[in-house]
Amino acid sequence: MDWLSGLNQAVEYMEKNLSGAIRYEDMARMVGCSVYEFSRVFSFVAGVPVSEYIRRRRLTQAAFDLRQGKGKVIDIALKYGYDSPSAFARAFKELQGAAPSAARREGVLLKTYPPVSFLLTIRGEHAMEFRIEKREAFQIVGLSGWEDPECGSDDALTPLWREFMDRCNPRLYNGGGGDSLYTGPFWQVAAYRFHTEGGRMRTIIGAQYRGVRPEGMAVEEVPAATWAVFPIASPTGYPHVPKAYTRILTEWLPQSGWRRDEAVPHLQSFPPGDGPVRKLCVGNLDSGG
Repeated sequence: MDWLSGLNQAVEYMEKNLSGAIRYEDMARMVGCSVYEFSRVFSFVAGVPVSEYIRRRRLTQAAFDLRQGKGKVIDIALKYGYDSPSAFARAFKELQGAAPSAARREGVLLKTYPPVSFLLTIRGEHAMEFRIEKREAFQIVGLSGWEDPECGSDDALTPLWREFMDRCNPRLYNGGGGDSLYTGPFWQVAAYRFHTEGGRMRTIIGAQYRGVRPEGMAVEEVPAATWAVFPIASPTGYPHVPKAYTRILTEWLPQSGWRRDEAVPHLQSFPPGDGPVRKLCVGNLDSGG
C-alpha cells in the first residue's frame, strides 16, 4: 500500500473532475482503503476534510472563471456543481467574501486555494506500542446511528456518545456490579464501525454484551478476528486518534508484514481505570504468508 502515491493520485483525480462528478469510492480505491479510511487520513494529513477541500478548489476555479469572463454566473454555478445561482452565490461569498458579480470587477480581493501535494517526511520519532490479540466473536450492546463515510471524523458521533453515557446507569459501565455491561479487562466502552449495503456506514457505541440490554439499545455482533491493539495516549507520543490512526495505516501496516481484512472495521475502546488512554483496534489481520 503506497499511501503517498495514492493520495497524490487522488488529488490529480479531483483536479481533473472539479467540473464533474468526484467519486469517493474511486479515490479510496487509488489509495487502497475504504472510503472512511481515505477520508480520515486525507483530512488529517491535509488539515481539511475532503468535502471542504473539493469545495474550496471548485470555488477557486470559479473565481478564476468569473474574473476572466468565462460565461454567465449561472453557467459557472452549474459547471461547479451548484443547482442554482443563489446557492452558488452564498457559497462563493462565504469563501471569497464577495459576491460572484463583484468578482468580475478589477480591484476586488479574492482568495485562491491551490491544489495540495503530499511529500515524504521523516517520521517515527515516537514509538508505537501495540500488541496482537486474537478474539472470538463477541457482541456489543449500545446505541447505533448512521454515519456519512465521507466525513472521516469522530465529531459527528459526539451526540451519540453523550446520549449513551447519559442513558446508562453508572454501574453499567464502571466495571462494578453484577449487571455490568463489561466483561474482562479489555473490551469495554467502544465505538465499532461497520459497512452496510449501499456504502452507508453504521456505528454502534456501547459495551460488551453480557445479557443486559437497556431499552432502546441494539446488539451488534463483532466477528472473530485477530486485532492489532494500540494504546492511544501521551505515553505513545500521539494523544489524538486521527494522528494515531493515520500512523497505523501509513506507517505501521506497510512495515509490519500484516494485511488487514477491510470487511472488519476498527474499534475504539475506553477501559475504566486507564485515565485518558483509549485503545484503537485494527483487524482482521493475517501475515499474508
